[in-house]
Amino acid sequence: MKTILKIVVFMISLPLIGSILIKPHTTVHDASKNDISVINSKFHVVIHEERGDFCYTPEEIVEWMTVAQIPKDIVFSESEDYVEISSQSSYDSEQEYLKALTTVLRTDLVFAWEREGCPEKLDFDRTGLCIKYPRSDNMDKGEYIKRKKAKSAAEATKGVVITKEKKVIAAPFFTSSESSMLIAQAGDGVGFSLNYAYRLAKDGKDFYKILQFFYNGISVEIYE
Repeated sequence: MKTILKIVVFMISLPLIGSILIKPHTTVHDASKNDISVINSKFHVVIHEERGDFCYTPEEIVEWMTVAQIPKDIVFSESEDYVEISSQSSYDSEQEYLKALTTVLRTDLVFAWEREGCPEKLDFDRTGLCIKYPRSDNMDKGEYIKRKKAKSAAEATKGVVITKEKKVIAAPFFTSSESSMLIAQAGDGVGFSLNYAYRLAKDGKDFYKILQFFYNGISVEIYE
């Protein structure tokens, strides 16, 4: 009888002993840390400069393209401009705008690379993206803020492209004369308005909803 009682006590105690000796797994899945962009490992971009030809990673190109395309009449705040949407989340309109823009530009770069046959080195002149390389000489405070925020947005969307039916699309974009102007209607295929997208961000739309406004039937996903 005593033997049976000891066995019962041991079986009851076993889970408790295990919980003490075995440390529980408490790691929370973080998509931003586990989703890895493979674009940089796919190809490099060749830029022809007066000093010679230089190779850059696609993500480096996306950063400077973003800075070059920000309309001049858009001025970013010096500090992080957070607007509370709910008690559980916060919203940064400037970052949502820039995340949408970096996604558009990365998409066009990858689309051009695929169109060229996925070469190991992509000649930027063949992309059709007529964007002037922004120089770092004599950079004023406003330019510095734009670059800092563009870098943060590019890192937040690293590897993210716009697809339709699982294929990377061409993502046209344009600049209107004033940030308050709406030239294109939602999803009419004209493209991404760099100025009106900023207004949409200020109205509280996140970068995915901004992209959906300009492009019909799209998905936004990590390029694989």
